[in-house]
Amino acid sequence: MSNVFTGKFWSIDSFVSGFSNNAFLITCARTGSSVIIDTPADPNELISAASETAVETILITHGHQDHVEGYEEVVATLPAPTGIGSGDRESLPASAQVTTDVTTDVSILIGDIALRALHTPGHTSGSTCFVLESEGSLASGEHSHVFTGDTLFPGGPGRSKSHEALVQMISSLESHIFVLPETTAVLPGHGEFTTIGDSKREYAVFASKPLSPTLSGDVTWA
Repeated sequence: MSNVFTGKFWSIDSFVSGFSNNAFLITCARTGSSVIIDTPADPNELISAASETAVETILITHGHQDHVEGYEEVVATLPAPTGIGSGDRESLPASAQVTTDVTTDVSILIGDIALRALHTPGHTSGSTCFVLESEGSLASGEHSHVFTGDTLFPGGPGRSKSHEALVQMISSLESHIFVLPETTAVLPGHGEFTTIGDSKREYAVFASKPLSPTLSGDVTWA
């Protein structure tokens, strides 16, 4: 476990599974209420830390197995309403309490903080990013954070299974992610973090060149 960001209104802890998946625990500084983002394998550290908070919601960025493998283990100890994009609902057990709305621009309130859902299809049909923001934090000068799952990484988008999926993912990024403030921290589902400003500068290089009609798979902006 490592504390990633601590602000006046929240703390964000990151947990890395054996498959290098990032999971996150966001806790309201005043109330101790929290939200979990993604439930990869080997979630013992995540469960231990979350057990010291009041987990109100579990959010899943997308339904690929490496992001939900620890889901049943997490909810066995920390039962909470779950939010996942409708296109990825089948990746969770039929018994899952999927009641949290994660359609675009819906706000999920946790104590004094809010997460804004953004439907960003492309990597999967139900891929969803979550922007951490609150009126109080932004007024105090704290930066926003966006949890991008496998939609955006430093240096490029997530893996696409077809050219059409890549185009859809780029459209999602242009419409919902690259419009965020450049100081916004990008916390992806694997690996290192970046910022919207750095991501936009990387993407500008890619966008300045013709897009091959066969391009898909593991794509980099360079």
